[in-house]
Amino acid sequence: MSAITGDRTKAGIHLWGRYSVHPVSRSMWSSRTLVVFPPGTSTRERALLRAWHGWTVLGALLAVGIMAATNPTPAVGMVAALATYACGFLVLGRATRTLRPRVRSITVTTFYGNGRPEVHGDARLLDGSLDALAVLERALSAQQIRPVDFEMVWADVWNTLPPRTQRP
Repeated sequence: MSAITGDRTKAGIHLWGRYSVHPVSRSMWSSRTLVVFPPGTSTRERALLRAWHGWTVLGALLAVGIMAATNPTPAVGMVAALATYACGFLVLGRATRTLRPRVRSITVTTFYGNGRPEVHGDARLLDGSLDALAVLERALSAQQIRPVDFEMVWADVWNTLPPRTQRP
């Protein structure tokens, strides 16, 4: 069993990255984002990237738990909670510092306030990329294609997405 097919059940989520949808808000905007990890990203690297992405919420929940556990001494609890929250960012940031710049993403936003939807972003690229990854991931799970074939398409999709722009 390959590393790609073997860790699919452990991860329980997409091998190639993530897809998120934010429905229409009060501001009349909705968005869809496709995030594609570099092809060949290991299970450990995917876990670290996901932890980095989710640390703002998970770290805050952990910090609240620490403050609740140290209720009799609120000053100690606050310091411990802030230290834990900051250390999480430091550790995860350092662990993913070389991988994060190689992650590619595309976001399409839609504004519903002018009588008809205004789409901003390349919806065709997002939809085509997501379809290719989802169909092939299902085929890989059903063992209809080889892991190397899946990774080749993953690489093609990753290559079609715009690289991350460098901040000055």
